[in-house]
Amino acid sequence: MTDSVESCAHCDKQGAEFKRCSRCKQACYCGVACQNANWKRHKKTCTPPVPLQGVAAKISEAYEAQDWRGILKWEGRMEELMACQSDDACSTLLAVFSDAHQMGWQATGNKDHARSCVGLLERRIPLLGRLQRFRDQGKAMCDAADILSNLQNSEAATWYQRARDVGAAHGFFSVESAACIGLGEAAMEEGRHEEGLALLRNALVAAELNELDGPTYELDTLQSLIKALFKTNSIDEVEPLVLRYREAAKAQSEKEGVSFAEFHSLLCSAQLHEVLCLCTPRLGNPHHSSAIASSTAI
Repeated sequence: MTDSVESCAHCDKQGAEFKRCSRCKQACYCGVACQNANWKRHKKTCTPPVPLQGVAAKISEAYEAQDWRGILKWEGRMEELMACQSDDACSTLLAVFSDAHQMGWQATGNKDHARSCVGLLERRIPLLGRLQRFRDQGKAMCDAADILSNLQNSEAATWYQRARDVGAAHGFFSVESAACIGLGEAAMEEGRHEEGLALLRNALVAAELNELDGPTYELDTLQSLIKALFKTNSIDEVEPLVLRYREAAKAQSEKEGVSFAEFHSLLCSAQLHEVLCLCTPRLGNPHHSSAIASSTAI
């Protein structure tokens, strides 16, 4: 995140030896003359800073309410808070602020939030390594890579590969699966189809072995692999994968409830049906109508 440039609260001069208001510790002045001249206006908002304990409570309250603006309001106190916290607490604090920036990016589309989120994740990743929380570390790497990929930043591949290495080294197949999806989709977009398919197939194997409960990773991987197979006209593999996608969606629906079932019914029907309908006329193979029926019957 780019550091803000301080300026005198009265004359807006920048780059001077500023002194802060002794009461609120916020307003900056380049000299006594400017402070005296600005006092009539400044005294309306001049209040002592909130104690650190109070800041932490307000951040926690805003996070519970998913109020990203309420969280980021206190970002200027983050370093002060981290200075007196353990590595574990610092990791949590960085996660809270990175989540807030991600919510801000989703709400506003402002890419500065995305860049700030990546910067905070890059600070959190080594902390998670020191804490030996390798699954969380790999997930943070994947999160950073996902954002960089959306920003079309070439560093995304480096983070996906690092996440894959962490997942493989410590036996976290959920991390390896997510990283292979990112690498595989990037390879497909760049025209490296054989490499992309190999990575996505590896992602599916890792998804089957994932250490977390539920078929979520299998669903994500199947969706990417099916699209990649159609892109390369490798349709022999598609129909059993569509049926497998259907079964995985049903399993997740039973676990999560009706709302999830309805969501996945729409998702599968819209995405898989669209892909199959687009490809079947081009390939001229009526055999794949059964796959279409399967995708819409979820």
